[in-house]
Amino acid sequence: MATWQDFINQNEDRDGVRMTWNVWPATRIESTKMVVPLAALVTPLKERPDMPPICYDPVLCGRTQCRAVLNPMCQVDYRSKTWTCNFCLQRNAFPQHYAAISESNQPAELISQFSTIEYQLQRSGQAPVIFLFVVDTCQDEENLQALKESLQLSLSLIPPTALVGLITFGKMVCMRSNLHLCITHFPLLLPLSLSPHSHSI
Repeated sequence: MATWQDFINQNEDRDGVRMTWNVWPATRIESTKMVVPLAALVTPLKERPDMPPICYDPVLCGRTQCRAVLNPMCQVDYRSKTWTCNFCLQRNAFPQHYAAISESNQPAELISQFSTIEYQLQRSGQAPVIFLFVVDTCQDEENLQALKESLQLSLSLIPPTALVGLITFGKMVCMRSNLHLCITHFPLLLPLSLSPHSHSI
């Protein structure tokens, strides 16, 4: 029998997501008592050989303030061809191309093992992809160097038309945009005390 840790590791390997907590607080009081805040470490562009990109647009919640994507945690009524958003509880109708949906004929986004899906959007003239990196700089120099190398690798894999932002936090919070202009000067994006050229500043 697998342990709870094995279950967590399996989910992290599958989805490329690590959470600080495995359970969300149920009340506002519970959330105020948390010492470690809720956070997610997401692996951008994680490859899934068992799950190729889906070649259609995602089904979105109809509420304009929500726009969550159909996922395995949503409640589905196969008879009325509707689904309930698990974030705002809005009841939504499936689009026409989901007319054949049933318990035995589910789209990939409702299958529990495909909790992370990459969509290839079909509409043209779409907005550029946006990547936002949030980095904790309160680390020792060795970890920070590994982080810097990892970020440089990630930046080299990002499409040239993408918009990239960086938020660093330590003693201060700094936000930078148009990061693609700074890739060659990446040491400038870290605190001066941790930059390889800090001795000359």
